[in-house]
Amino acid sequence: MTKIKRIFPGGNTSEGFYSFHDNIIGENRKRLYVLKGMPGGGKSSLMKSVGKKAVEKGYSVEYHHCPSDPNSIDGIVIEELGIGIVDGTAPHIIDPIYPGLVDKLIDLTQFIDSKKLINFKDKIIKAKIDNKKAYSKAFGYFKSASIVYNIIAENNKAGLDIKGVNREIKSLIDEIFSKELVNKGGFDFKERHLFTNANTPDGYVDYTDTILRYIPNIYYIKGEIGTGKSDLIERMVEECRIRDYSIDIYHNSTLPKKLETLFIKDLKVCITSNEYGLQFPHKMIDLDKYLDKRVINEEDYEVYRLLIEKATINLSKARENHHILEETYKTAVDYNQINRIREDIIKEIFG
Repeated sequence: MTKIKRIFPGGNTSEGFYSFHDNIIGENRKRLYVLKGMPGGGKSSLMKSVGKKAVEKGYSVEYHHCPSDPNSIDGIVIEELGIGIVDGTAPHIIDPIYPGLVDKLIDLTQFIDSKKLINFKDKIIKAKIDNKKAYSKAFGYFKSASIVYNIIAENNKAGLDIKGVNREIKSLIDEIFSKELVNKGGFDFKERHLFTNANTPDGYVDYTDTILRYIPNIYYIKGEIGTGKSDLIERMVEECRIRDYSIDIYHNSTLPKKLETLFIKDLKVCITSNEYGLQFPHKMIDLDKYLDKRVINEEDYEVYRLLIEKATINLSKARENHHILEETYKTAVDYNQINRIREDIIKEIFG
């Protein structure tokens, strides 16, 4: 069955730009194309074209989206072929590990006509500076939001039956790890870290459904901030490590140290606190039943939402400046050469 999954390899978070780009494809890959280029240089369009061709031929594809523009692609992986294409340009710099063997560096900057750009030098420099300022403000608001989040968590913990939560966790561990192995080994990653959602200029964008729809056993963890959802998933991760299971770990898009979804490949089991878990057959673990909701301070929640909103506004400003760079560079790029590169890659992959 052809599967199409959508993921974010990076995120705009309370810790700044957070990158898991080295988790896009593993070292056992058959081939990796690393694209280096410029804004508006056609990297995303090239990868979309190759991904579309792969799907047409019946292959499963992972699309790794850009958190700063979710309509753009930072990478693709053709699962059955073990082939990936990534954008290796800053801020997520990726270089070939095995150049000349399985990794191929493609420098698209060679197709820029520098003479056409020279008149736009000041415009490019200003857009770069303004872009950096907008990101700095956005990350500041996300950082402030994380502080408020922690205040909410501590406040809610005051009304939480910790012993009840721990009993729930122990019961879930016993249930999940008593299941028979479905798969064992042979996975590209022993432990893979990514995001299924992101803070973007368009607001919160969530692709968790594209992961969950292929998993037969889903446990949905329901709970307010501070009820221990991430802690529960961390306990599950520890148990998987002890058993040497292969796992995919998906992090919180604002607080990247917190965990949101765990897929245990050996058991074909997923534990998630993402609400998309409700849209598929699932078992619910309700941690809210251990919370005295009288402790909830709605004003703190509203402050948190406002800070995320302010951060999003500044991500939008950053994208506006990036669009200025894209439109400027487009005037100086030889797209005939970009198209030739695309066709060469398609021919190399599919014959």
